[in-house]
Amino acid sequence: MARIRLGHGQGAGGGTVSATGAGRTEGQSPIDAYLDELFAAARDSDPGAARRLLSETETHLRESAARLRAQGLVPEAAELEAVRRFGPLGTVTPSLRTPWRSVGRLPLRAFMRPAVGLAAVGAIAVGLSGLVSELFGRLWGAGFVSGDLPGVAYTAARCAVLQTPYPGLDCAQAAAAHHWGEVVEYRVAFGVLGLVLLIVWRYLPRSVRLPAGLAPLVGAAAFLLAAGGTGVQALNAAVQGGQGVGAWLSAVAVALPLAAAFAVAALHRRPFSPAAAP
Repeated sequence: MARIRLGHGQGAGGGTVSATGAGRTEGQSPIDAYLDELFAAARDSDPGAARRLLSETETHLRESAARLRAQGLVPEAAELEAVRRFGPLGTVTPSLRTPWRSVGRLPLRAFMRPAVGLAAVGAIAVGLSGLVSELFGRLWGAGFVSGDLPGVAYTAARCAVLQTPYPGLDCAQAAAAHHWGEVVEYRVAFGVLGLVLLIVWRYLPRSVRLPAGLAPLVGAAAFLLAAGGTGVQALNAAVQGGQGVGAWLSAVAVALPLAAAFAVAALHRRPFSPAAAP
């Protein structure tokens, strides 16, 4: 485990005991309150790493408070100052995360919850693209979303089947309307599956913490690839007459913003260079 990196002052990042004692229950000392918050934040981490972190933190805080009492501060003020100097939880808990250089040695169970979470987001994104396809079809017609490319032909029997629900439309128009409904319905069904996966993800036990930024980085790469692939398909449909562009363009419209959001999240967490790992 990486050694604790101390933060001074009230830096950014997650709930710590304030200099006024906020966040403490009645009769609880500032150091005990801080350790309780740290214990809660570390409950899903590797037990050995969490135990060492709590032990080191308590030792440091109590030694710091003792020095401050020797300088003339009353006990409570000394503990508050020791906590303030130690820094917020956000400067301590990153040491519980697995270093980037050790990702390859993690057990498969460590990736289960993040993988289910990313799959849930992906399926929900497919569902959202179905809603965008519905909007595109209402604005620019079914052919824009799911019209056939040049060269596609149907037998007379198939045309009759396609035209039955759409009286007054020719075979190509009926096929586009039929396929538009399939695009929307199947994608929305995927979105519902994503919501189910999200519930499963919520209740999956947490295992070893992955390096900060790893899951959003994978998400950013996956959605960027999806946006690129569907973008190429949309361009291909556009140069062949524009029929069916909307089905692909709706996917780009959802995947690209999600790729950007995941990328921002990955960069916000921390630099993900192995050299920068604790």
